[in-house]
Amino acid sequence: MNPSWKETTIHERNRKIFAEELDAFLPDAILDFHVHVFNAGVVPDGEPFSCAGHPIDRYDLQELAGDLDAAYPGRTSKAVCFGFPEVGYDRRKNNEYLAAACDSQQFFALRLFDPVEDEPAGVKKDLESGRFRGIKPYPNYVRKADVNAVEIPEMLPAWVMEIVNALGQIVMLHIPRKARLADPLNQRQIVELGNRYPKARIVLAHIGRAYYLKNVMGNLQALKAVPNLYYDLAMVNHWEVMEHLFQTVPADRILYGTDIPLALAPGKSVEINDQYTYVTPVPWELSISDDHGRLRFTSFLYEELRAIKKAVERLGLPRDFVQGLFYDNGMKLLKRATG
Repeated sequence: MNPSWKETTIHERNRKIFAEELDAFLPDAILDFHVHVFNAGVVPDGEPFSCAGHPIDRYDLQELAGDLDAAYPGRTSKAVCFGFPEVGYDRRKNNEYLAAACDSQQFFALRLFDPVEDEPAGVKKDLESGRFRGIKPYPNYVRKADVNAVEIPEMLPAWVMEIVNALGQIVMLHIPRKARLADPLNQRQIVELGNRYPKARIVLAHIGRAYYLKNVMGNLQALKAVPNLYYDLAMVNHWEVMEHLFQTVPADRILYGTDIPLALAPGKSVEINDQYTYVTPVPWELSISDDHGRLRFTSFLYEELRAIKKAVERLGLPRDFVQGLFYDNGMKLLKRATG
């Protein structure tokens, strides 16, 4: 597979960015809490996954290990991994691969969870096996005609939350509904979820999908007091969002995450008139593409690191905050979720 689309230090332009902007800022060890991995045969033939316009038909742990080294040279890198939550993908094969291949030393697995097809006995057996640290639900698995009408309890029925709660494990929650974090129903159901299952650890992926400032402002107040609620930063490129999060929620509940392999692609998330979109050098269904070729891109991942660094520096946050965000907070959470 041609890796040239990946904007890591395999390219001199990114080696320069890393050396000048990121090397002195990043700690020696990095834990990425949000990585998608899928083995051969998971994606239907002829229907590759699009990494911001760059098609791939697999992304295994061997490739991930190489990409982590190339993204963070000189660092010890680890990752929390889960499959690609698409209804048409082979979820069972994806879960089996991660269960077998993740070593719980460098790579830690979460289990894709489908509320329609999964059964309690199978989920309980998998989570009690020690091979998974929790589950990854997704709105599409509910299979509603309008995915924006999905509610969190439909993604996470009581029976699966009782299993996760009993084991003290993790839920990597990609919240539904068009307004995302700003949706009052989402906010209420997140608080209810955390309070009803106090031993479960709920991670709001993408800061509750709050990719732009208006979507996060004022919407963390109801959530910040929930003690088992965490926030990952995957694919957030806005320093203003980071700054608000860092000022608002407890520091030990913030987790670095990227959304690799997507985050390795060239591009940036931008805010326009209280909305967000992606800008990429090639066409992608979720982006505006630079068809004139006027821009020189780095990766979504490096743009995220730039945003984190700017927010940290503006707030004057100490090195132990940075160490916690990139590594310690996530490792402590994984240790609690051993099953």
